[in-house]
Amino acid sequence: MRKLFLSVALATVTLAAVPAAAQNHGQHQGRNHGNWDQRGDRHGGWNRHGPSRQAVGQLIRELDQVEHRIQRSARRGIISQREAFGLRREANHVRNRLHRAGRDGLSGREFAQLRVQVNRLEQRVRLERRDRDGRRG
Repeated sequence: MRKLFLSVALATVTLAAVPAAAQNHGQHQGRNHGNWDQRGDRHGGWNRHGPSRQAVGQLIRELDQVEHRIQRSARRGIISQREAFGLRREANHVRNRLHRAGRDGLSGREFAQLRVQVNRLEQRVRLERRDRDGRRG
């Protein structure tokens, strides 16, 4: 009787563990396969955690400020409409990349690339405001 009880208990424990193991199997279907980083290991490389909400919010505010500067400069005639069009197009490109990347969550590398693009856009706005030639570039 005791052997029967032990085998029933063992079978129950085994059956209870099977669904838990199956649940963990589905976690590797995400974008970066769970906690795996780009090197293919779980050592917590650069891609383990993305930027904070505050950092992403700050990046969006900076992009908004750049777009406002473009609009204001074009309205005042500091840059030509052609220059403003090119700068707006680049700002829209950065905003679309930010939106697309944000759907699945930003990795540290994606965030850094977007940060560089916003900084380059800010620099281009400053250069276009100073050149006074009415041409892009």
